[in-house]
Amino acid sequence: MAFSVDHLAEQAFLSVKDLEWLSAHLPAGEGIFYVQRRHRKKHGGIREIFELKSPFDTISKNLHRSFTSRFSYEAPDHVHGFVRGRSTISNASQHLAKRCVLRMDLEDFFPSIGAATIRDLLREQGYEEKAAELAVNLVTIGGKLPIGLSTSPLLSNLAFLSTDRSLADYARSEDLSFTRYVDDLTFSGDVTNRHSVDITRILDDAGWSVNTRKTVFMRRGGPQYVTGLYVGESDGPRIPRRVKRRMRWILHVISKFGYAAYMTEFGGEGDEMFRRRLLGWACYIAAVEPDVGYPLLRAFDELVDEEDLEGHEEGLYDLP
Repeated sequence: MAFSVDHLAEQAFLSVKDLEWLSAHLPAGEGIFYVQRRHRKKHGGIREIFELKSPFDTISKNLHRSFTSRFSYEAPDHVHGFVRGRSTISNASQHLAKRCVLRMDLEDFFPSIGAATIRDLLREQGYEEKAAELAVNLVTIGGKLPIGLSTSPLLSNLAFLSTDRSLADYARSEDLSFTRYVDDLTFSGDVTNRHSVDITRILDDAGWSVNTRKTVFMRRGGPQYVTGLYVGESDGPRIPRRVKRRMRWILHVISKFGYAAYMTEFGGEGDEMFRRRLLGWACYIAAVEPDVGYPLLRAFDELVDEEDLEGHEEGLYDLP
């Protein structure tokens, strides 16, 4: 059954009139429907992230639910980003104790997916021409797929599907393990420079660009990290040592001097480590290394009381 404008409005929980109005006014809606944040990337360049305002954030979530239920997309086994039941941990677990790990990064992954590509995808999924046009205006900003909209992750996976299949076929033919976590591509096994050249050609032919500055060969015996986890051992991924040292140091300071003293002496303006962030990191460490993470989790839960959070905002500090 074709998906009409009426169907689209129903899924967005809008009237057709409001849907058409929003579609027409969203392109000039900065400050009204969304706020654009620019963050400097670690290795140069600017990343644009869009923070949605109400009620557009709710509409975006409604459309995401509609797309998820309607699209005939099934994530390939090697795709671990934005897929229920998969994570950075499942992604890294595919590359344990390999002779060589090759990590490649796509250049400006989300913004490189344009409105024309999204329109074609929606048409392939059964959207009528008018419905596809309206939907494109609601899921792109400036003619590009933006970071920050609820609809972008699924649409990015769908846009990359044919390339996913090509890369998976190539990896199988070369007896390599392959995973993708958003724009992070990892190949492992007996990887050589030839493989890097071949993979780059496949991506170029499909219209994607490789960020060559982030292409890394990681040999056995040296640092091997996949989506932030060490994969040099065969029994499972590991949290980087520097992260564990940092967490243990914070625990030591808080246990000796108290949370308030830690915040005063070591937190710093814009650099606070709050209870929820501490517990979140401890939970993540426990998911990867239970013997390390659960003692941290219990200790932080006991040492940092809810009242210690008074006057603080949540989540400004990320562990290095």
